[in-house]
Amino acid sequence: MKKPLRVIVLGEGKDERGKPRTLPPFARVPHDQQGAMEILIRRALYPLLNHGQSWHPGLKDDDGIHILQPLIPRFPRQPSMVEVLSDPNALYQFVVPLKPVRGPPLVDLIVATHDADAASPAVIKAVHVVNTNLGIHVPLIQPAPEIQAWLTSKRAIELAYKRDYCTVPVPDEDALKKDAKAELQRLLRTFGGSFNAKMQASLAEKLPVEELGRYDWSGWNQATEILAAALAENGLETLEL
Repeated sequence: MKKPLRVIVLGEGKDERGKPRTLPPFARVPHDQQGAMEILIRRALYPLLNHGQSWHPGLKDDDGIHILQPLIPRFPRQPSMVEVLSDPNALYQFVVPLKPVRGPPLVDLIVATHDADAASPAVIKAVHVVNTNLGIHVPLIQPAPEIQAWLTSKRAIELAYKRDYCTVPVPDEDALKKDAKAELQRLLRTFGGSFNAKMQASLAEKLPVEELGRYDWSGWNQATEILAAALAENGLETLEL
């Protein structure tokens, strides 16, 4: 029997983390409270831990991957997660549960996520500094140009918004490359669909597996490779009791 993989996802905004939560640090986050990126990270990890088997919505409450509520350190002024991810001193406070001063790690894997945009070089540097100084391996996942490039799928929209088959237009790939969020919003406007964190989490859950890696430029395939390397680096390929 495997023990659950305990994972914290550090995302830059509500699209990644979902709505604000009041859970205590390191509590398991129920599936219905998870943000889109938290669900997508589970979907990327599941095949790596289960001999290539694909994640599906039937596993949503029991896939062996527990998303945990992050520790929120106390700062004189609470920085945004965008600021945290680009500042090694602030980021250190969020990832120290991987290597606490006393006792075993409180979490198995912490994943940093940030859109592949103009701010990403600072984030890449901050993650590298923290990993090097702490002797840990926090992987950095970067959807290009942003998370909506992974979420924007004709079929996922139909399933999440309960639309009839073939009633939603096919996304324009060039538009996705330029501004994925705007392209998702354009498709939703065709039927008045709401654009919010809850619905984006639903898209992440219902997105057909064959659509996840359909655009090589979006970074999904690289994300799975990065996570595979992180599991290996942390000795987490198998979690037998």
